[in-house]
Amino acid sequence: MSRRKEKIVMFPFMAQGHIIPFLALAHQLEQTKKYTITFVNTSLNIQKLRPSIPANSSIHLLEIPFDGSGYGLPPGTENTDSIPYHLIGNLFHASLSLKPSFRKLISDLVKEQNGHPPLCIITGIFYGWCAEIAHEFGAFHAIFCGGGAFGFACYTSLWFNLPHQNKNSDEFTIPDFPEASKIHVTQLAENLRVANGSDHFSLFLQHVLPEWRNADGILMNTVEELDGVGLEYFRRKIGKPVWPIGPVLLSNRCQDQAGITPELCRNWLDTKPANSVLYISFGSQNVISAPQMMELAKALEASGKNFIWVVRPPTGFDINMEFKATEWLPEGFVERMKDSERGLLVHKWAPQVEILSHKSVSAFLSHCGWNSVLESLSQGVPLIGWPMAAEQFYNVMLLEEQIGVCVEVARGKSCEVRHEEIVKKIMLVMDETEKGKEMRKKASDIRDMVMDAVQYEKDLKGSSVKAMDEFLNAAFLRQEETISQVHQAWRFAAVAALVESTWGDAHSMGRILEEVGNGVVYYASMDILLAYPPHRDYSDRSHGHAPWAYIGVDHNLPDRYCSVRGHAPWVYTGIDHNSPDLLLLVPSKVCLLRLLDLRLHEFGAFHAIFSGCGAFGFACYYSLWLNLPHQNKNSDEFTLPDFPEASTIHITQLSENLKEADCRDLFSVFLQNVLPECTNADGILLNTVEELDKVGLEYFQRKIGKPVWPIGLVLLSNRSQDQAGITSELCRNWLDKKTVNSVLYISFGSQNVISAPQMMELAKTLEASGKNFIWVARPPIGFDINMEFKATEWLPEGFEERMKDSERGFYHGVPLIGWPMAAEQFYNVMLLEEQIGVCVEVARGKSCVVRHEGIVKKIMLVMDETEKGKEMRDVVMDAVQYEKDLKGSSVKAMDEFLDAALMIQEGTKRETDCEV
Repeated sequence: MSRRKEKIVMFPFMAQGHIIPFLALAHQLEQTKKYTITFVNTSLNIQKLRPSIPANSSIHLLEIPFDGSGYGLPPGTENTDSIPYHLIGNLFHASLSLKPSFRKLISDLVKEQNGHPPLCIITGIFYGWCAEIAHEFGAFHAIFCGGGAFGFACYTSLWFNLPHQNKNSDEFTIPDFPEASKIHVTQLAENLRVANGSDHFSLFLQHVLPEWRNADGILMNTVEELDGVGLEYFRRKIGKPVWPIGPVLLSNRCQDQAGITPELCRNWLDTKPANSVLYISFGSQNVISAPQMMELAKALEASGKNFIWVVRPPTGFDINMEFKATEWLPEGFVERMKDSERGLLVHKWAPQVEILSHKSVSAFLSHCGWNSVLESLSQGVPLIGWPMAAEQFYNVMLLEEQIGVCVEVARGKSCEVRHEEIVKKIMLVMDETEKGKEMRKKASDIRDMVMDAVQYEKDLKGSSVKAMDEFLNAAFLRQEETISQVHQAWRFAAVAALVESTWGDAHSMGRILEEVGNGVVYYASMDILLAYPPHRDYSDRSHGHAPWAYIGVDHNLPDRYCSVRGHAPWVYTGIDHNSPDLLLLVPSKVCLLRLLDLRLHEFGAFHAIFSGCGAFGFACYYSLWLNLPHQNKNSDEFTLPDFPEASTIHITQLSENLKEADCRDLFSVFLQNVLPECTNADGILLNTVEELDKVGLEYFQRKIGKPVWPIGLVLLSNRSQDQAGITSELCRNWLDKKTVNSVLYISFGSQNVISAPQMMELAKTLEASGKNFIWVARPPIGFDINMEFKATEWLPEGFEERMKDSERGFYHGVPLIGWPMAAEQFYNVMLLEEQIGVCVEVARGKSCVVRHEGIVKKIMLVMDETEKGKEMRDVVMDAVQYEKDLKGSSVKAMDEFLDAALMIQEGTKRETDCEV
């Protein structure tokens, strides 16, 4: 059965320079044939885009209502192209009014998809507020910046800090970006130069730019190898993944306003020698002054170089009016250039990519907007920079000072320029000077670098392709531990279980819950708590209502919790309205504590926390986050101050976010705030066994000071098989052919993947070991986790054919070979190996170097008739017996838990009766 196409919503800011890279990204995603794209913008912007979208495209244009009249904007103002400069600030502020309309738009899309949210919502740099809406509906949220990382890092930092204020010098440094060189006051756009913190631009940008932290990640239209300094700034500053996926470029832009056809332009260029033409364009929104235009024309004539110049009316005139050459250019200039066939003047728009890719073009005199920079460097063409606005000044800094493919000729629209100086810069770049040859060589190298970044061949993926894969992988990841939570709801039967997840999980969660739903409904003699989010429709459920209770809360990243409080009224309203006979609320872990607080006790509810983790592993994880004992240590090993029963921890046993934690990062701030709130619950449920996990259980009993009930093993016997790679029957038939204790089962769970080199070594291991095996294979790191597994690319040549194995299996009562990846998995392995003796560790994490010879030794140790192997199998079979005892410790713990809940209920009823 073919996988349904996931929906991606894209919402750029209302400016041509923002819309163009978004449209290019939409086309790039469309080419994968895996997604449908909903491209959102205001009515006039959508109308302009319609001619560029083919009728059979999977890109769907969707209008969002916008009225800027209340912000001092003329009627029909929906794009920076259509208004004078002094009103752009008004448009910025007016864009904030789109929030209610965008929320309704997403709500309508979710309803159309039967409650299934978009896979991802990608928004513009000024729409960080969309994160709250995306998370409300369970969608992944990314911000796409069409600019370069270095230039936008400078621009962002300048607006945050305004370091030029109250300076006696014309030069200054950026306080939180020391990697950038000194900034001169002439490198500030006009609105930034006069900013004082209380002006319109400052108020807007200092409000919206910090909202980047609410996104799940940032997409940058740049290349890792080209722009590493700027990328590191955002990774450090935002604390979120930053994926450089560039260059994202439109191959063919809309030609409605073309001043020349690509064919005529190509024919003219074909008549010129190689590397003899200068291309001049300042983009779709920038113009120079009339005196500057006059000097530039004189420079072009004096240089003797061939040129193509995209001309627009100068500053102070309507940018879309007819160009008056007789007024704005030297007398007879057009005629002389036409007669000599040296110059081609193009009005409004030219086919820029076609021009830059022609062999006759030697250099590009540009405003250095990032789209133009990428288009030029992708063709190996060096630049002559004349920055005009925004981050363009800092793009030139990067290109000239760090990369060496640009020289700056002027700054801004009001600076004085002399044609003699422009001629010198043109000659420097285009003639056979040492500087010119060096720049062309570097530009050629950058072209190769960019080509490598977007390379996608059988055995090789470029950095930008990998970054795109990582982004899509992150968007596909769903919340963990939902399976054990669903099964817990079934085991409670007659009580209301609060299952924690995202709205986005509702679609898949609903199927699983409905499988056990009859058990909840028909075996129950009491009401089930019903508390649904208002934007979800359950009217089509059997019996007139849903057979399960669902309240969703997003908990993928710590900063999403700020929106959780908004869901609380639905919880409380559902409780108050339905008045269930027994109210028992069991959120997973601690993630709903901030939502529920202690108000549940107002309703007489017993409040328990359920963790699907083991006690020992979660105790280590809990202690590490509370204490961060690895900080300021000279050694790679350390102990846990409040959990001495655990052995020494090694730095390699920390997940990446824990390894980098410093008390100020988002994870530390969040976890050190909510973990202590476990003490507010009436008790803790842990998915473990008393006899197996006593040390960890005692830690929580000591630390929390509340009852701790080990009710495991809580497992779902039949998981949803929509994405199964093999049926249970086929798997069983394959296993029936194998001898006892001869098969190795390999799986890293539903969310963990290993790297391509690790996968290759593991495959070599399995072949070299000679053991039968079932391996649940998923694409390695850097690829979409849900894409087709390409054995010919990721496994040794001929491996699959030689092995002839299946791809899925299920196995109980066996020892483990541990390869922990994240969170508390490292400490689960510690428990299993050091204390219980049913595991050996073979590797740690997704980035460690593994060798197949070492893995073979561990497999042989466990599976062969070695003393260690026999001992491990004996111990694990003893552990299995605990679950088989119908009145074992876990069943008793469940009884104690429910008794405690009923006692609270009876006490509440007695208090109510007394009041009556």
